[in-house]
This record gives sequence, C-alpha cells and structure tokens, in this order.
Amino acid sequence: TSTNGNSNSKNTLFPYATSVNRRYSDFSWLFDHLHKERPGAVVPPLPEKQQVSRFSESFIEDRRFHLEVFLRRVVCNSELKDTECLLVFLGGGDAEFKKAKKDGSFGTGGKTNADIAATQTLSDDYDDGVERRDDNNDHTLMDKGKEILSHKKGGIKKWIKEKKTTMQGSMVRSPDDAIFEQVTHFILALEAGLKRVESQASAMVKRDKDVSACLLEFGLGCDSLAHIDDEVNGTGEGDEASYSGIGQTFRLIGKTADAISAISSEHYERELSCFAEPLRDHLKMVHAVKVALHKRNNRRITYSTCLNAVDSKKTSLNKYRITPGQEGKAFGVESSLSRAESAVLVAKANYEEVSARVLREVDRFKKENAVAMYETMAEFVRAQKDHYEKMNEAWGALLPQVEGVDATKFSEISFAQSAAALRRQGSKPVGTVGGGEVVESVTTQVDNVSMPSYPPPPEPAANGVHTTAMDSSTMLNGAVRYRDPLPEE
Repeated sequence: TSTNGNSNSKNTLFPYATSVNRRYSDFSWLFDHLHKERPGAVVPPLPEKQQVSRFSESFIEDRRFHLEVFLRRVVCNSELKDTECLLVFLGGGDAEFKKAKKDGSFGTGGKTNADIAATQTLSDDYDDGVERRDDNNDHTLMDKGKEILSHKKGGIKKWIKEKKTTMQGSMVRSPDDAIFEQVTHFILALEAGLKRVESQASAMVKRDKDVSACLLEFGLGCDSLAHIDDEVNGTGEGDEASYSGIGQTFRLIGKTADAISAISSEHYERELSCFAEPLRDHLKMVHAVKVALHKRNNRRITYSTCLNAVDSKKTSLNKYRITPGQEGKAFGVESSLSRAESAVLVAKANYEEVSARVLREVDRFKKENAVAMYETMAEFVRAQKDHYEKMNEAWGALLPQVEGVDATKFSEISFAQSAAALRRQGSKPVGTVGGGEVVESVTTQVDNVSMPSYPPPPEPAANGVHTTAMDSSTMLNGAVRYRDPLPEE
C-alpha cells in the first residue's frame, strides 16, 4: 500500500509531500504500537483480514481504501498524530523502519515509564535483602541473556501481583470514578443499540438482495407464460396486434419486473455501501473506545498494585527492624521501599494521564460519532426515498398499460373445431376434394401448436434415485403421471 501526503490538505501530517510503501503487516505493527505508546487513546480499527481471494483486484483496492481511512483517522487524532511510531512509519526510510519494526529501536519500545517502574518494583518483592552490584563492565553474551530472562520474569511477577490485586478488590479510588462509570454505561448502551440496528440492517439488505433475485425470476416466468400463450394461439413473433389479453398482460408485467429487479439490485448495493458497512464501522469505533477504557483500568490496577507493594515493604521493614540480627536485610528493604515509592509516583502520574486522555477521547468520539451517525441515517432515508419513488414510478407506468389490455380478446383457434375437422377428413373416401382446403388449414394450425412442457418434471425421490420410464408406478405410456392411477390402470 502506498501512503501519500499532500501539502495542500488539512489532514497533512508533514509540511511536505511524502510517499511510502507499506504492507498490511506494517499497518498492524503501527496499530499495536499506537496502543502501547498512547494508552487510553481511541485507535481506529484496521480492516479485517481475509483468507480467500486475497489477491483479487477488487479486494486489494477495497483494503487500500480502508487502510487510507485508518491512516487519515490516526493523523487527524490530536492524541496520536505526534507518536514516534507514526513518525517512523511515515517519515522513516525502509531500512530505518524495518530496523524499528524488528527490534523496537525507537523510544522505549512502546513501554511507558510506569510499566518499567512497576515491573522493577514488583520484581524487588522477590529480591529484598539481596546484595546488588552495578559495575560498568561490558556485559557478555551470557549476561545479556540473563538480563532478558530477568525482564521476562519481572513481567510475569508483575502480572501475578496485578491479578492478585484485582481478585482482592483492593483498587484505588479516584474522584472521577463516577464519571467513568457513566462513560462505561453510555458506551455499553450505545454498543447494544448499534448491534440491534446493525443486525436488522443486515437483514434488510439481505431481503433487498433476495427481492431483486425474486423479481428477476418472476419476470422470466411471466415472459415464459407470454410465449406459451403465443404458441398456443398461433401469434407470430412481434405481431402485437394479435396478442391475446392474458399473454399481453404477462408480457407487460414481465418486462416491468425485469426493470424493477435492476432497480432493487442497485438499491441493495447502495444500502450495503452506505448503510450496512458504516454501521459495522461505528461498532468497531465503539469497541476502540472500550479498549481505551480497558487501558485506563489496567493503569488503575498497576497503580493499586504499586501502593500495595509499598504497604507490604513497609511491613517487612518494620519486621526486620525489630528483629535482632536482621539489620542487613532491613537495609536492603529500605532501598527497595525507596524504589517502590518512586514507582508509585510514576504509576499515579501515568494513571492520571491516561484517565485524562480517555475523557478527552470520549468527548471527541461523542461529537464525531454523532455527526457520522447522522450522515449514515440520513443517507439511509435518502436511499429508501429514491428507491421507492423509482418503484412507484415503474409500477405506476405499468398500471395504465395493463388496464388498457382487452381481457376478453382471445384467439379464434378452437381445439374442438380442429379435432372435428380432422374427424370429418378421416370419414371421407380417399381422393375426396370437398372441404379439403378447410381440413388442410386446420391441420396446419394444429401442427403448428407447440404445447407447453408444464407441469414440470417430478422431484427426485428422497433416496436420490430418479424416476425412469420403465417404472410403471410413475409412468404411463412414456409420459409422467401427475395423478393417482385409475382402478382400471
């Protein structure tokens, strides 16, 4: 995907034009690092992955369009437009970006100061009283391996401590908790309402698609009936003056049904692109707000865990101070307590920062979502109005034509008279001339009649075996039986 910037656009990030080539996996990397670098920000959704037809031209173009939408939303977000990962994504060269993507060689690799401080503090719980050495010698390869393993262990310990804090319910309370409860209730109610609307919208779109297909089949059926009537009555192709009433009626309705089928198909495409898909996008944005609220809750858990760690270390320090012979451990706990108190300050600042960011993002989301939802619903109303006006126009134009058809007009061909004429011909001696022209005319008319093949052939049996001409229970003289056998049969 090529990402372009235009210096004349109000959505431009850089004051100069920029163009970079990025894959979908690069956008996925940017999505993850935006969450890490700006916890609490509402990161717009990425287009979903697709397992089949990934290389079709239409799919590639559709994905490119939605990736551009994602990038524009990120650039227009005041909380995200100055992130380091975005600057690397858009402004870095291919080599620089690949290096940053491979080893996270920019900033803190997405980790906040609170994450680093909390990990170190919670790791200290298992190292109290242990002597530490900090020399400036170069680390060997083994030392680096131990350092990486230590960071992983620290992350596991942090996770265990936070889970314990969550289960115990010893969470810190803040003055704005009531506001966040209202925000959570608003987002959950909005999500439930949008899911209901989106579900019914999908059903309506599917119904309109089915209506289009049904109208097409209906029109074909009416055309078939019109042709059958023409064949039975001996009407020539294009001889509209001799069309019978019912045949002409079927013909007019079939032609109109075909036109309305095309109108319904266009309406389905419009509803899908301007109503159903935007509703799904609104739902994804609501989910992005829920993720931001979850990030804030994670910072609250981290802050609470750090406070609990300080209380635990203070208890341990008092215990070592009153215990003879434990002075050395008391010194180590004092150092650990000092780091824990520093971590509390960092975690508190980060928690408050994320909380403030979430509130700003929710306010922005409310305004933008209201405008977007208004446009979506207004477009839905316009689509329904345009569609039903076209439908009424088509059916309204048809009605005078159908009412103008003479329903009593029939062909003068009589099957009974034709059969009588043939019987009279058969009773005359060979070579009789009288009435020969009439009989020949009637015979020609009867021979030209092409009887319809209706009713349709029977459905296959339940066991999948089709009926054959040799089956006397379903066939009579090579013809399909459509009634129960008579006693003499």
